[in-house]
Amino acid sequence: MISIAKELTVEAPQDVTFRVFTEEMDSWWPRSHHVGRTPMVKMVLEPKRDGRWYSTHEDGEVCDVGYVQEYAPSSRVVLVWQLNGDFKYDTGLHTEVELNFIATGTNTTRVTFEHRNVESLGKSIEGMDQGWGMILDLYAKVAKSGKLEGSDLAIYRRLTVAE
Repeated sequence: MISIAKELTVEAPQDVTFRVFTEEMDSWWPRSHHVGRTPMVKMVLEPKRDGRWYSTHEDGEVCDVGYVQEYAPSSRVVLVWQLNGDFKYDTGLHTEVELNFIATGTNTTRVTFEHRNVESLGKSIEGMDQGWGMILDLYAKVAKSGKLEGSDLAIYRRLTVAE
């Protein structure tokens, strides 16, 4: 089993880091990373067990990414990623994205990330480690300050893509 694992320290309280990831995904998910035919309008994660994970697009299209498998407020979320190696939604595909949020101080949280079973995605996994690193970096910056600025904002808006 192949997985992508990351660990980061976020300069924000545990409940904030969890909320920003689960309830404010659209504030940090880069506009360049979507599977729709037209530009992405919004990335949505419904913050509850069995909640949907999807994006909406300028043409009205709704593109599923997966769903919430486990939801433990402030501490843990497990998502099911259902985009195949061609980045097409596949109901038969179930790779897991697990995040744990561990308070390490009043205003710091260690976030562990693991995307498991990525070997089922084929060659597309080659850029996923770097992609998840960039995405989690944007997430950590929003959790810390509540917004993106400068080059981070450019990446988010798809003015430039660092890949």
